Amino acid sequence: MNAALLLFTSALTSPFAPPPQDPIPPTTNIYSYKFGASDDGNAPSFGGSEPKSSHHPVEESDQMESHDCRTLSDNVQVCEPARPHGSGRRHGPSPAQLALAKWARMPIPAPVVRTAPPRGRHGLVGLPEWFWVTNWHPLNGRVSARGVWVEVTARPRSMTVDPGNGEPAVRCSGRGTAYDKARPAASQRTNCSYTFSRSSLHEPGHAYRVRVTVTWGGTWRGSDGSGGVLPPLSRSTTFRLRVAEAQALYG
Repeated sequence: MNAALLLFTSALTSPFAPPPQDPIPPTTNIYSYKFGASDDGNAPSFGGSEPKSSHHPVEESDQMESHDCRTLSDNVQVCEPARPHGSGRRHGPSPAQLALAKWARMPIPAPVVRTAPPRGRHGLVGLPEWFWVTNWHPLNGRVSARGVWVEVTARPRSMTVDPGNGEPAVRCSGRGTAYDKARPAASQRTNCSYTFSRSSLHEPGHAYRVRVTVTWGGTWRGSDGSGGVLPPLSRSTTFRLRVAEAQALYG
């Protein structure tokens, strides 16, 4: 690693701790920056000449080095010393920075959801409505900058079904199971379904607004052997679903 990264929250208006209002003896904060009065606080009187050498010299650590700061995610800034051109040391983003930047641009799609009974037909009160996602596939991406590269992998982890009737959402551990019309219904099982207890007759448009959300997780590995886990992302799809009483269909 070239230089240690300094983390600050975006609530700070500057990447440096503000100096105190009243002069105090020089002290050093947790980031090794000094602040405070280095003399008695009296205004110098040069009298047209250079200041006397008896004044305390400014130490190298008294001068705050300029920094480059980038906002990453979750209100976090990463700051590192800015290196002058021609210093002989490569200055560029770290693998972690590249990974977060790539993660924010990953083309993660909204879920494509199918149901049984199909959404073009009425579901039935008291019978489970099946849900499954057809585009449940991992995604990979790679980005490089100034000799540093990162590979990012995104995978769908779970999905939730909000039935739109005010009841709690159902969480499913996977993509759900596709219903096979060629097989007897009694021989099929799914881990992602919801059973409505009342019809959608009195809902707006006579249909429930169902919302399916897929949560994605991400990992990354960098050219220097580093790697880690990325914060979860989610994508959602909303659609209308009609549910009827069984007797309404046959009565």
